[in-house]
Amino acid sequence: MPPKPDLRHAFGRFPTGIAVVTMLDGEGMPYGATINSFVSVSMAPPMISWNVVRGSLAHSTVSQARRFVINVLAKDQRSLAQKMTGPVAERFTDVQYRPSEWGLPVIDGTLAAFECNVHSMVTAGDHDIVLGIIDHFEHREGRPLVYWQGAYATAAQYDTQG
Repeated sequence: MPPKPDLRHAFGRFPTGIAVVTMLDGEGMPYGATINSFVSVSMAPPMISWNVVRGSLAHSTVSQARRFVINVLAKDQRSLAQKMTGPVAERFTDVQYRPSEWGLPVIDGTLAAFECNVHSMVTAGDHDIVLGIIDHFEHREGRPLVYWQGAYATAAQYDTQG
């Protein structure tokens, strides 16, 4: 197996979107974490997935909560992405959000939000793949925040003819 830093650099050649997964912790307080592993899985039933490190606070929170929101970040939300990787007690300080019908945090200004129930969690190496059934979603126009080669970026103009 290649050395871990080299593998991380190889993975970094693939640009990904950036999202914040939000949920309520065991005390009913908002919890959020920045992720770049969000992908669509199925249209029927509507499903998504994201990956979480086993043993992390995000893992224990989603395992207990069983409901979450994927908030797809817009290009101007880089500071929010960074904030959601910082100290847990400060992650929602000055963050504008509204409660979903389940009371979960839906962050203002995001390009899309997917409210989900955990369908299953599948062990894959040092992570679990969280499969979620989408119960509600919303979206708006805008450009996404992107992660590429270990840094935040914005999407360049894309070909709409292809």
